[in-house]
Amino acid sequence: MVVEKNLTMLNRAGMHLRPASKIVSALRDLECEVEITFDGRMANAKSIISLTQLLAPQHSVLGVTATGPDARRAMMALERLFREKFGEE
Repeated sequence: MVVEKNLTMLNRAGMHLRPASKIVSALRDLECEVEITFDGRMANAKSIISLTQLLAPQHSVLGVTATGPDARRAMMALERLFREKFGEE
């Protein structure tokens, strides 16, 4: 299964270590691969370093593609994190 969505970074600091860590934690036990793209860069959503290298600021729109048996669960978890601004505000 493949699920694709665009998600917007709403938190003031954009993508940095804390949101990256929360994304990795949310996806850790799910059976899927998740790629996040921004401004021509692609990140493995299960890698903190890869995510922080996206350099995505507040209000940036990220393309998210989840592939595998848990793709829907992964996307729902990511949508919640993005919507809740990663608990930062």
